[in-house]
Amino acid sequence: MKVVKVVIGTVLFAGVALVGLKFYTQNSHDEMAGVVDQLNPLVTKGEVYVKTKKPDEVNSYGTATYIQKAADQKGHERTIEFTGLSILKEGHYLKIINKGAHVESYEEVDKKEVPKKALAIIG
Repeated sequence: MKVVKVVIGTVLFAGVALVGLKFYTQNSHDEMAGVVDQLNPLVTKGEVYVKTKKPDEVNSYGTATYIQKAADQKGHERTIEFTGLSILKEGHYLKIINKGAHVESYEEVDKKEVPKKALAIIG
């Protein structure tokens, strides 16, 4: 009986922790939020769209970091941070494959491929 209580307690604690972490990282874009979202099974994989802008930071290797507003196809907005291998051309549209704050990949798309609700938010 004691083992059952320990197992139930552990499962409940883990469930509450995962739900709490999902809500904690929902509006975050930093590296820690990306790691947590990558590992959290409650965070779903999705696509968001951005319009490229000037990089927020460029390191000595030419790697550019961008922090900007992104929107999904339903028009839900979030701030996202991603890194380009080099400085990206400004004013182009990207489709970003993400899992919460964790960016898996991105690809350039035409403006006509961006959903209307996302386009209304990102411009």
